Amino acid sequence: MTTAQASTAGQVLGLLLRGNGERSGQEMAQRLGISRAAVAKVISALRTQGLEIEAAPRRGYRLVSEPPLLLPAMVEARLKPGSLGLPLIHFPEIDSTNLEARRRAEAGAPHGTCLVAEHQSAGRGRLDRRWQAPKGSALLFSIILRPVLGIRRVFALNNLISLAVCRALEKHGGVEAAIKWPNDVYLEGKKLAGMLTEFTSRAEAVEYAVVGVGLNVNQEPDWLAGLDQPAMSLMAATGHAWNRATLLAQILEEMTALHDHFMAGGGDEMAQEYAQRSLILGLEVTVREGQAVRRGKAVGFAPEGSLLLEEDGEINPIHHGDVSLLDWEVLA
Repeated sequence: MTTAQASTAGQVLGLLLRGNGERSGQEMAQRLGISRAAVAKVISALRTQGLEIEAAPRRGYRLVSEPPLLLPAMVEARLKPGSLGLPLIHFPEIDSTNLEARRRAEAGAPHGTCLVAEHQSAGRGRLDRRWQAPKGSALLFSIILRPVLGIRRVFALNNLISLAVCRALEKHGGVEAAIKWPNDVYLEGKKLAGMLTEFTSRAEAVEYAVVGVGLNVNQEPDWLAGLDQPAMSLMAATGHAWNRATLLAQILEEMTALHDHFMAGGGDEMAQEYAQRSLILGLEVTVREGQAVRRGKAVGFAPEGSLLLEEDGEINPIHHGDVSLLDWEVLA
């Protein structure tokens, strides 16, 4: 892992995580190309952030525990070289990670750059719906992608991040969530997460895409009850707080694997997995496309990300739209 991808703190913590015991300051200094004094300074900084790191003479440093905080080093330490999410840029507060990601993409930010915030003052989802969460309670992040991709396939990126979130929740905490096309993840019949994919194109090809995620993690049930729409958080569902940093690292790991597979021609397999995790597959739905309203049965999903809707015996692809179930009782 190079300093261009992760901070020195993330590199040091990564070595401790992979150390299977103690790591000497000399070994870490040699691996990272810095001085032992620099390693000691990083260890001290990590301790002030709440990480418990023991030091034993002639044996080295040992990581004992990590705090349940969204610390950039804790995310970076778990990402492999070349992973999506590097570089990682952390904001205590921002207007919107998607807006800032677009600004940085226009300025040349590289593929894989991840922007994560503790709070958004102007967070939004599809159709300019507002996304709100108490500071430090949710995962709010956006990733800049520069795929070699035609416009027709760009919406598959939205499906890709939805799958990554569901995979990560299963592996990280045994939680089985479902996807409501095109951009929501549901848990126990209530919205858990929303995704927003925006892109800029040139000559029918994607110049860059920004994939944003808002995931309810540690919101209290009483706060959720005050929202206009039914919502769920991981803490409300499981009864315990979640470590957002390690969860974000798991999501980025799953997204990297799915992205690489999709770009290598694995769109069909991704569509099949998406269908298996779908909340609406086989159900009667209403799809609003601007002023138009269409009704039919959701019968599948195409590799490029579209919904396959059966209308009067004919199957038609729906590339974008707002979906509602005709019978919401199926979510309960």
